[in-house]
Amino acid sequence: MSVACFPQLPIGTIAQFPISRQWSRRTQVNTMQSGATVVMPSTDPPRVSWRLSYTGLSDAEWSSLASFFKSVYGSYGTFTFIDPTDNLLAWSEDFTQKVWSADPLLELTGGAADPQGGNSATTILNKGQASQTIIQSIPGAGWFLYCFSVYLRADSACSVTLIRSNASGAATQTVDLDRTWARFVSAGSMTGEDTSASFGFEIPPATTVMAFGPQVEAQPSAGLYKPTLGRCGVYTASRFDQDILTQKADAMGQYSTTLVVTSPY
Repeated sequence: MSVACFPQLPIGTIAQFPISRQWSRRTQVNTMQSGATVVMPSTDPPRVSWRLSYTGLSDAEWSSLASFFKSVYGSYGTFTFIDPTDNLLAWSEDFTQKVWSADPLLELTGGAADPQGGNSATTILNKGQASQTIIQSIPGAGWFLYCFSVYLRADSACSVTLIRSNASGAATQTVDLDRTWARFVSAGSMTGEDTSASFGFEIPPATTVMAFGPQVEAQPSAGLYKPTLGRCGVYTASRFDQDILTQKADAMGQYSTTLVVTSPY
């Protein structure tokens, strides 16, 4: 069964630009009998919100947004929201973290020179006699159109297989590496109604590659690389911050609206 997930537009994007994203945290203010004021941070978790403005929506696009808004009863229901401004993978510069599922014969060594002039690339050695994979899963809609990108290179020419998958199947793409850093991209959608999607790559036996900056975005092509730590761009407890969805007719069959989505950070 599919999860309630904020829909993609038919062109394969979540939102239109400009997008406003705001992080906030409540502050508690206590006024004492003496008149003194005590200010302290609230124990409530911080929140992040997005203001999404749409123009020129077709009848089908407006219907998709309006139907979804109605299905979650405005601000009442929760849903998964995929941040259109962020990387959907966590720990994008540390393949040793638990969010990455690496086959046992892969040896991971951090601190290698990366294509952006730092030392955040990872050297990955496949010590086995069979291909080995390193994969990360995200709790986003498995049927969305996603773009997976990663920087790769190898001292000796070799091929690596990029992987996009869900429980219903997988899409693979073989890319050729040499000594020069290159950003490789695999984009597309998959069938099924799975509640997660997975991304990574497969390394041939007895092969060493350098990897940096894996990124997943819910759009047709790769955007500017965005490094992440433990927090990625998938928010599974999101709500609308409104109970009324307004519609403005721009022209015959073209509509505008504004949505505000909020989620615990």
